[in-house]
Amino acid sequence: MRALLRRLHRWCGLSVAVFLLTSSLSGSLIAFEHELDSWLNPELFHTATTRAALPLDELIARIEDQDPGLRVTQMPLDTQPGQAREVHVEPKSIGGPTRAFIGFDRLFVDPTTGRVLGSRQWGEWQWDRAHLMPWMNRFHRSLTLPGRIGNQLLGSVAVVWLLLSLAGLYLTLPVKLKTSKTSEPGASYWSRWKPAWKIKRRTKGFRKINDLHRAAGLWVLPLTLSTAFTGIYLNLGNELFKPVVSLFGPITPHPFTTIPKAPVPLAKSPVLSPEQALKRARALLPDEARDYDNWYLGYDASRGLYRVAFKENGLREHVFRVRYEQIFVDVESGNLLSRFGYASGTASDRFLVWLYPVHSGKLLGVPGRLLISLSGIFVALICVTGVWRWVKRKSAKA
Repeated sequence: MRALLRRLHRWCGLSVAVFLLTSSLSGSLIAFEHELDSWLNPELFHTATTRAALPLDELIARIEDQDPGLRVTQMPLDTQPGQAREVHVEPKSIGGPTRAFIGFDRLFVDPTTGRVLGSRQWGEWQWDRAHLMPWMNRFHRSLTLPGRIGNQLLGSVAVVWLLLSLAGLYLTLPVKLKTSKTSEPGASYWSRWKPAWKIKRRTKGFRKINDLHRAAGLWVLPLTLSTAFTGIYLNLGNELFKPVVSLFGPITPHPFTTIPKAPVPLAKSPVLSPEQALKRARALLPDEARDYDNWYLGYDASRGLYRVAFKENGLREHVFRVRYEQIFVDVESGNLLSRFGYASGTASDRFLVWLYPVHSGKLLGVPGRLLISLSGIFVALICVTGVWRWVKRKSAKA
């Protein structure tokens, strides 16, 4: 059994090593994506004033007046004084140019004046600082492959990684339990397993590489197991993860999968203004979410709705802050179309809400993100030493 597992561990590990290496290193960087992005592009993220932001309707009108061909589709509502807002935009005219033709889908805006500070196309590779971190994020999520190909590939890698980690753990355990008359069975077992967690000082060559591979794998095992498990959800959610979770309880489909698109997107200005939509959405929040902070407001002309998001204070910044709520209202009548979030969700929905914060480390705030970043470096070390072990072993046999 152990011999078979060892062979499977070796060959499966070699087959996914490159993908794990690139994903772990990119994940280490995007754990602090916003901080790095802001450091690289201070002219986009920071304004010269800390005055109060313009009213929402006026701010959106000023942005769209600067380019009548654009429509604001998502506006952050949680930026701090002195910070710019990264606003989502799209072509306004029906049948007009696509995002690829206008060259950007994000604008950086001073919320106190509406002045545009810069633009970028999220996830697009361009030789400048503004596009580096969004591209890194997209690469980490999908390897920048088209459609769902990258997600399905990385999801499959996550499945293999989870099994590899469990097999690796099993292979480090002592072959069998030996006890003595003078020691407890647990103590004897631990004393035999304890060396697997260490890197022997005087060893060299293959043994040193083997110690590094084994010990690094054991020390970061809780993080690798949780990251691989949540990685399956983030990449194969609809294909694999949600069908399994739904066996234990119902999962609420996302409103964008149930609210149909109109044959022709809404061309005229909606009856309900953004500020009215924000007030209406807050009135429609579940009782448990009444004290949530404003997060962002989105406008979908193709479905004729506003999507207004609220979050508990410190969402994904403080420890165990994961709760949010999204309210979908009709742009003409203001009627509630759907709710989606923690308070309005099922038990299965709430379980799924926790998975992204676990994967990103945001479940534990900044310390959690630091752990994820460091674990990515250790996973890269495990990949390198695993391949190195195989090369050493093969060259020794040659």
